[in-house]
Amino acid sequence: PAEQGPAALHAVPLVTYAEDLPIARRYWRHVFGGRLSRSAAVTVPDLRGVLAAVTAGAGFTVLPRYLCAAELASGALVPLHLPDDPPINTAYLAQRPGRASHPDVDRVRDLLVEAGRGW
Repeated sequence: PAEQGPAALHAVPLVTYAEDLPIARRYWRHVFGGRLSRSAAVTVPDLRGVLAAVTAGAGFTVLPRYLCAAELASGALVPLHLPDDPPINTAYLAQRPGRASHPDVDRVRDLLVEAGRGW
């Protein structure tokens, strides 16, 4: 139940992409104001693999919305918590200085910037 907060997930396996739980720890700290004090039951070293495992019923996870938007929209996954102030996931697009502009790089940058507006 929602009244229990994160304690309601105590018996549910946590699925992550790394043993040090970077996404889940950041989410817990930001949203619940505390430290995540458990380890992963399942570690899959790729976020798409984590998504597949959780969609198949392996447990729960914390994923960026853009990665699981289709599964949320279809009902294959359901959000367990919708925070008023979700954590921000900052990404940087970088290029070595002094490199000449390349049309393919420019196109990828433009696509990422446009897609990022919806993240």
